[in-house]
Amino acid sequence: MLAGVISLSENFSESFFDKLKEKDIDVVQLTPEDFEEKISKIEVVIIRGNTTKDAAEVCNILIKLKEKSDAHVWTFLSKTPQMMRSVYLQLGALGIVPEDCQEDELQLLISNNLNKINNLSNDFGKNQEGISGEKGKESLERVVLNSRNLSVQILGNEEISLTKIEYKTLYVLYKNLNTTVTYSEISEEIWKKQIRDSKIRIANIIFHLRKKIEASGILPDVIRTVRSKGYMLDLSGDIRKHREV
Repeated sequence: MLAGVISLSENFSESFFDKLKEKDIDVVQLTPEDFEEKISKIEVVIIRGNTTKDAAEVCNILIKLKEKSDAHVWTFLSKTPQMMRSVYLQLGALGIVPEDCQEDELQLLISNNLNKINNLSNDFGKNQEGISGEKGKESLERVVLNSRNLSVQILGNEEISLTKIEYKTLYVLYKNLNTTVTYSEISEEIWKKQIRDSKIRIANIIFHLRKKIEASGILPDVIRTVRSKGYMLDLSGDIRKHREV
């Protein structure tokens, strides 16, 4: 399992990392400058610092994580008043690690959370197994989603690696094959609630999905825009790109 730590004005002692490794939790050190590039495969993020010095930076990081990742995020900050705890939670932090948290407690906190993630992922995969045949077996066989690898394979081409949020979005369209999925429905599936600027965020996800699909030799408009409503995964026609020989 992979956990990311963004250290600001304070750092973890090595004993914290040693305890996590005992539970086969690999820890990746991230920085405020590079975490966006590395976040796609990380399940848990801990922001370490001091609220007095780092409040603005923490808020900025939480906003970016909320937009670009579905990782579970905690803040582990000294000198955090109640008002700021509320702000961090509103910005997407799953919880606030208390200042006096010891190595064993943090290990249990992350381990229990990762186990919960795995259980949810297994349930997610089981739900996928029931899709075949609902929308036409022939069409579905043209697209193979792999929840373990976070990838999609189209028409037997090479696997396309996706971020977690790209995978979730494609899965929503996949299970509603050849049917319009509204912005509201996509938002509910991805974030479990309606969020601010959801149309813009979803459009950005679709843009990146189309780029990856087109790069694999498939027409990008396999994901159709349904004007003012949402998107549709359309496998009814010829979805292979015609390349000049």
